[in-house]
Amino acid sequence: MSKSNNNRIFSNYFLVVVSISSVLFFLSSFIFFVLNSNKIVDDFKEKIPVVVFLNDEASKVEISQFEKNLSIDSSIKDFKYTSKDDAAAKFSSEIGENFVDFLGYNPLLNSFDIYFYADKVETFYINDIVKNYEKEDYVNEVSYDAPLIFLINENFKKVKDWVLILAIFFIFISILLINNTIRLSIYSKRMTIKTMQLVGATKSFIRRPFIKTQIKLGLLSALISSLIFVSLIYYFNITYFNIDLIIIQNSIFISVGCAFLLSLLISLISTTIITTRFLNLRIDKLY
Repeated sequence: MSKSNNNRIFSNYFLVVVSISSVLFFLSSFIFFVLNSNKIVDDFKEKIPVVVFLNDEASKVEISQFEKNLSIDSSIKDFKYTSKDDAAAKFSSEIGENFVDFLGYNPLLNSFDIYFYADKVETFYINDIVKNYEKEDYVNEVSYDAPLIFLINENFKKVKDWVLILAIFFIFISILLINNTIRLSIYSKRMTIKTMQLVGATKSFIRRPFIKTQIKLGLLSALISSLIFVSLIYYFNITYFNIDLIIIQNSIFISVGCAFLLSLLISLISTTIITTRFLNLRIDKLY
């Protein structure tokens, strides 16, 4: 076999691997997003704080009791106390100027940032909680992003339905693209297939090396796409989301598994169908 033929074969296999890897990567990403859409929204909801501002007259005993009540509330995921001095220091750092010296006093208040579990971040529930907090004499004000909570809860179901439809559509497109890539790869060897048939080789004997080659290329593509996919998941999670990996590891395995399974099945089925098609064609139809 000449060097030019080797280069052509390598180039052909390289293009197949790159094409299939790209499709499988986007497919894995889409499956991962669909599987984790609830978790992503829940994580976002659990980062929306209900801020309780305390009066300056609130005693240490009242603050301590309020903190104790928060710690035993099963609907609360986390909370953080910020003194007025700490808040002033943070605000001064952000604006680059000590506003306390400028005003002559600190107008800020001691506060608690309270984070609820996702299933509790509903408008009606938060409203009831806010009313209960506001009944306390030592509470000055309770603040939270009501429009954002309403927007998330109202639109999430609609978005989820559209994402599911798009996922099904993308899987269909992925199958077509991978099938077309394999078809083009085998098309370049159609004359070899027909020649082997003319010299007496059985159809199963002719198909076998093509199926083995395409399965190997498919699995290699799935491996490459999975490595890139997992690497990017870890990177974006560490950099932006900081979600516990134990929570999403099952969906990572499912997404990667789907990529390998789909690649294996399409490689096997498509190669069998395409080689059979060329075997059944008359010689004059191969040109």
